[in-house]
Amino acid sequence: MTAVAVTGMAWTTALGDDLDGVWTKLLAGATGIAPIASSYTLRNDRAAAIDSDYARSPRRRLTTMTDGALRAAAQDAQISATRDAKTVFLVIGTSFGARLDDDGAATEPLDEWVNELAAGVDAIPIALSTACSSGSDAILLGAELIRSGAAEVCICGGADVLGDSKRLAHSALGTMSPAELRSFDRGRDGTVLGEGAGFMVLEDARAGKGRPILALLRGCGSANDAAGLTAPDEQGEGVRLAVERSLADAGLTRDQIRLVNAHGSGTPTNDRVESETYGSIFAQTRPLIFATKGAFGHTLGATGALEAIALVLALNTRKVPPIRGLTEPIGGDGCVFARGAPAAVEAEFGLSVTIGFGGFNTSLVFERGATR
Repeated sequence: MTAVAVTGMAWTTALGDDLDGVWTKLLAGATGIAPIASSYTLRNDRAAAIDSDYARSPRRRLTTMTDGALRAAAQDAQISATRDAKTVFLVIGTSFGARLDDDGAATEPLDEWVNELAAGVDAIPIALSTACSSGSDAILLGAELIRSGAAEVCICGGADVLGDSKRLAHSALGTMSPAELRSFDRGRDGTVLGEGAGFMVLEDARAGKGRPILALLRGCGSANDAAGLTAPDEQGEGVRLAVERSLADAGLTRDQIRLVNAHGSGTPTNDRVESETYGSIFAQTRPLIFATKGAFGHTLGATGALEAIALVLALNTRKVPPIRGLTEPIGGDGCVFARGAPAAVEAEFGLSVTIGFGGFNTSLVFERGATR
């Protein structure tokens, strides 16, 4: 099996876009969630926005934040602009992008903005949408393109932009918290939306460039529980299958996983199902679990990519940020949550797990690489 190397990473978040600077803020327990004005009545006026004037040209803002992150990732990986374009793919996952809030975007093909960005970096474009698992599935697809030999390099990740339609939808669904996002807390009452973009550069590990590899993407797994449009399977079957498939793909056993970056949406059902599933899978080993949505907000199609990057940083720095807002963890044998302060961790392997509307579940297994 071809080993897939992570050779570059970058993100744009409500906490900033400097990779190490944002990581320092995460470790300090900072959040990018703040009051963001809306002309509509919402359950919560707070969100994690890159730009406080988030209603200004969502299509342009989405393209700008995505272009900045993917170019920064390519620069981090030292990808030459003269590399053979036939072997470079740009894989971007999103939910609806700017389509719901920009009249111009609403009348164009959903992948048009991805095609434009790919032309700017001489890459073959692929756009996908699997709800909140989109960013993770883009990384999964990138890994398969590398493994199959179809691609030499994949710049892959997720991007999503904040808009009134998304805020209204989650407010109406009741999935938006009226207060704050508190992943895995007994008092959790919903999520808070955000926006951002995150990208990883994947390459065949055998192609080495004489410089450190940030991480190895050891395994990928996905499953769709088909339980409902917005709610996961109550027994966590989709999450369990995705995790088990990713471990089998990686050739690892569950006792080798010492760290998990969980989805942690803050919604009552999702967090319960997710924690119970981890408790069942890891009852004997009890890996450390963390989550970053309290800092970034729920960035929808971008969340899986941002969380994969955060997992790699945690593995490499041997530090884990506390889950913001977590004061009284929900029960669940096998679950040890990072809370209160940064935690030290000695882990060679970790999981990044996402859970999306429509039953999408994706698990990515990373192996620690070089310390930045």
